[in-house]
Amino acid sequence: MSRLPKFVVQLPGNCCNQMRRHGQITIPRSLTSTRPMTLVEKLLAKASGNSYVKPGEVVFAQIDLALSHDAVAGPVAKTFYKHFGEGAKLWDSQRVVLVADHFIQVNDIRPDNKAHLMYEQMVKFAQDQECHLFDMVSPGEAAGICHVLLPEKGFVRPGMVIAGTDSHTCTYGALGAFSTGVGTTDMANIYATGDMWIRVPQTLVFELSGTLPSKISAKDIILFILGQIGCAGATSKVMEFRGSILTQLPFDERLTLANMAVECGAICGLIVPDEVTREYVKNRSSQEFEEITGDADAEYERIYEFDVSNLEPQVARPPKPDRVVGISQLEDIPITKAFIGSCTGGKLYDLAQAAEVLNGRHLADGVNLFIVPATIEIREQAQELGYLDIFEQAGAQILKTGCGACINAGLGVLAKEETGIYATNRNFKGRSGDPTGKNYLASPRTVAISAVNGKISDRLN
Repeated sequence: MSRLPKFVVQLPGNCCNQMRRHGQITIPRSLTSTRPMTLVEKLLAKASGNSYVKPGEVVFAQIDLALSHDAVAGPVAKTFYKHFGEGAKLWDSQRVVLVADHFIQVNDIRPDNKAHLMYEQMVKFAQDQECHLFDMVSPGEAAGICHVLLPEKGFVRPGMVIAGTDSHTCTYGALGAFSTGVGTTDMANIYATGDMWIRVPQTLVFELSGTLPSKISAKDIILFILGQIGCAGATSKVMEFRGSILTQLPFDERLTLANMAVECGAICGLIVPDEVTREYVKNRSSQEFEEITGDADAEYERIYEFDVSNLEPQVARPPKPDRVVGISQLEDIPITKAFIGSCTGGKLYDLAQAAEVLNGRHLADGVNLFIVPATIEIREQAQELGYLDIFEQAGAQILKTGCGACINAGLGVLAKEETGIYATNRNFKGRSGDPTGKNYLASPRTVAISAVNGKISDRLN
């Protein structure tokens, strides 16, 4: 049996992986000597079977969980069968999760026959491979948006390595797991081998200190960071969030921080597990997990220190998430549409913030507010807590669970020349509707207040 040559990453990936699949070549171990390591370095060292790794070197990391959804699962399956044979089987069907959430509502706003085809391809692949499938619970309604659903269902635990065919797979780093988005071909190879090659990234630390103002949320914090470092400020790196502010954030808010790390260009947003993490995971999963922490003397590319005690609500102007200003610096901007949902803004804490604002109030004339609980469980909890009644009485429209308008694939999208404020993660031109529309990003609280006032606001009239 030969060992994998140093130039393997330059070989055609599928050819190399076919040889590995048949035991014809093996992966060499890292030659990195003893050194202090960061959290992500330790995660990747463990997953690749090495004692030590360092930034810049390429390793093959074993995958604990692989995710795909209806927008990509079909093409991944096609690539998998093409290169590994029509009878090929997943390396481990119980480590693969497929979710119907992305394009299942697109026909609510425009005809799209291919969306249904992609959905059918995903379901067939799941059935043939006997992997986990979260199908639609009713026509056009998801069991949940994947990045909120998987932690909720206990699939994500500290110490894991997770790959998904979606850039916001970085969300799971909130639980102390290394999770990152991969492409179609990469996922097809993961399906076959159970591992992926990755260049060990540098880590940027974000030390968040101070006392969190009562009306400020994680969305405001991550928007502020985006405004400071820009959409390319963490490209191909890991963002590790630390500091006393984290102890003041409920679990849902930590997901928001990690979720939008990719908007900064990062491949993962990491938070070291603590008691909040442990309690959440133990309530969701009976499986054991390993907490991993970085060494005290580990080297980081840069450490940012932000005291957020005086932070005001933040708003991202179109057409980029890093065009961020404090809301006091924003001129009067009338809106006609508002949206609270997505993997960033549809969690229970997000809905609670909106309900607090909307309780006993009504939307401004000419404003449509759309609210989308991120999972069916969250919808049920919101119903029990009275949030859905508050939303309806305020005049908001509660939509089916799914990605929908966040990706221009469901109700709530911007019409031509329309201006809206969204609790989503991206505001690129055409991302959430007509390319002539203007999408401002803000926290669920700011979105709700703006919907009541008829203009972007953080204080009720």
